[in-house]
Amino acid sequence: MSERSESFSARLRSATRRDHEAAESERYVTALTAGELSRAAYAELVAQHYFIYEVLEEAATAMAGDPVAGGFVDDALTRMPSLVADLEFLLGAGWLDRIAPNPATAAYVQRMREVCRTWPAGFVAHHYTRYLGDLSGGLFVGRAVAKAYGLGDDGGVDFYRFPAIDDPRAYKDAYRRRLDAMPISEAEFERLVGEVTLAYRHNTAVLAELGRTVDPFPPEVVAAISRHMNDDHPDDSLLICRSLGGRPTATAARMTGMDADGIDFAATVDGDPVPVRVPFSERLTERPQVRTEVVRMYHEACAALGVPPRPAAPHG
Repeated sequence: MSERSESFSARLRSATRRDHEAAESERYVTALTAGELSRAAYAELVAQHYFIYEVLEEAATAMAGDPVAGGFVDDALTRMPSLVADLEFLLGAGWLDRIAPNPATAAYVQRMREVCRTWPAGFVAHHYTRYLGDLSGGLFVGRAVAKAYGLGDDGGVDFYRFPAIDDPRAYKDAYRRRLDAMPISEAEFERLVGEVTLAYRHNTAVLAELGRTVDPFPPEVVAAISRHMNDDHPDDSLLICRSLGGRPTATAARMTGMDADGIDFAATVDGDPVPVRVPFSERLTERPQVRTEVVRMYHEACAALGVPPRPAAPHG
C-alpha cells in the first residue's frame, strides 16, 4: 500500500470537516437535542431518514459484490428495520401513508439514485457520510432524543442503536482502514471527496428544511429579550412604537413578545394599553439577528422623529 493511499481517510475527514460541522449546527438539530420540539417534529426527521436509507440500502444490496464498494457493505449497519420500528412506534398503524419526503430529501435521494448503483466510489461517499455520522454524532443525538422525549426501551430511537457493533470507535477505525486500502486512483479519490461534500450539503439542506418549522425563539429566549428591552431600553421601545408602530401619541411602551416575523409591544395611548406589532425586515432564524433588527428599528424611528440617536445602539 502506498503512503498516499494510507492517508485517504485523514484527508477525507479534513477536506469535509466544515461541511460536517455545518450539518451539526443546524437549528433543527440543536432544538431537537435540547428537547424544544414535539414528538411529531422528531418523527418528521425519522420519516426523512426512511426515504434516504431506503435508497442507500437498496444500493448496498446491488453493490455487495463490487471490488471497491463491497467491502463497506455490512448487515451490522443496516438501518431500515429500525426506521420501520421507530415509525410504527411514533406514528402508529398506517404510518407509511402519513409520511413523504420533503423537497430537500427528494433532491438528496435523487442524487443517490444517480450515483450509488453505477459508481462504486460514489456509493462509498454516501455510505461513509451516513454511517460514520450515525456511529459518531448520531449516538449523541440518540441519547439526547431518548432523554428529551421520554423514549427508550419501548421504542422510538432504535435507529440510533447498533446492537451488532460492540465498540463503535473500533468499528470506525476499521472502516477508515478500508478507506485507506481502496483500490482507486488519486483522481478517483478527489471525485469521492467531492461527492462526500455534496452528500453533507444535501444532508444539511434536509435539516434546514426541517428547521423551517422550528420556532427559533422559544419562550425562555423571548422572556430574556423582553426583560432586557423593558429594563434597559424602554425609551427605545417608545420611539419604535411612535414611529414604526403608528402610535405617535404613545407615552410609554413595553415589549410583550416576539416571533420570527416581528416584535410585539404594549403602548400606552391616552392612558390605555394598546397592542402594537412591528414586523421585522425579514424572517429571523437566529437570536443574534434580533439585535440587528432592533438597532435598525431604533435608528429608523430616530430619523423619522428627528431624534438624535445615542452612540451606543440597543441590544436585542
